[in-house]
Amino acid sequence: MLEVKNLSKSFGDNLVLDNISFVIKKGDVVSIVGPSGSGKSTLLRCINYLEKPTSGDVIFEGNRVNKIVGKGIGMVFQQFNLFPNLSVLDNIILSPVKLKIMDRESAVKKAYELLDIIGLRDKASNYPDELSGGQKQRVAIIRTLIMNPDIILFDEPTSALDPEMIGEVLDLIKRIADSGKTMLIVSHEMNFVKNVSNRVLFLEGGKILFDGKTDEFFDSSNERINSFLSLVDN
Repeated sequence: MLEVKNLSKSFGDNLVLDNISFVIKKGDVVSIVGPSGSGKSTLLRCINYLEKPTSGDVIFEGNRVNKIVGKGIGMVFQQFNLFPNLSVLDNIILSPVKLKIMDRESAVKKAYELLDIIGLRDKASNYPDELSGGQKQRVAIIRTLIMNPDIILFDEPTSALDPEMIGEVLDLIKRIADSGKTMLIVSHEMNFVKNVSNRVLFLEGGKILFDGKTDEFFDSSNERINSFLSLVDN
């Protein structure tokens, strides 16, 4: 479904991603973990072409990605990226209507179905600044879901949330994963990684140091992995 092939990304003299390669199969839920500054978020942004790779390729469904991806790859950001001047409903339906994927009536109907799933139908006419952080992130997630992407990229989806709001967002992501949706998730929540992923990529210094099954990652005898896990909340 998705192949990252010899991907490198530099910002000036700073090499952030160094010749990274891996393949994502349909239905994979892959968590990307590693210390701060290891290139995790940059990797997601290169996959979605929000950052242009310095070298290498991203191949999606057999086609080289060389521009911002529309429907096929969705992305959920750390900071929600909701439009403050639009209601919750209008934030959700903006892209499918603008890109002519749905007419407005169909988009509104689907938006309400998704709002029902996350328990926020009553917030449809509210504006983002009237929502809690957890509510904003759940709205951002269903804004991506309404596009029915083949793959969803999550970039630290709980990093901007207060601790008591993290659980509701992680529960939603787990439900989406259980539905069979293909995902790449950058996260520092190790319990969540353990419970939701079938595979883990461990990055450090812009390189992949581990690519394998989730249980093998957490049971690894690798000294660097164990050192990392000892420093994060399990």
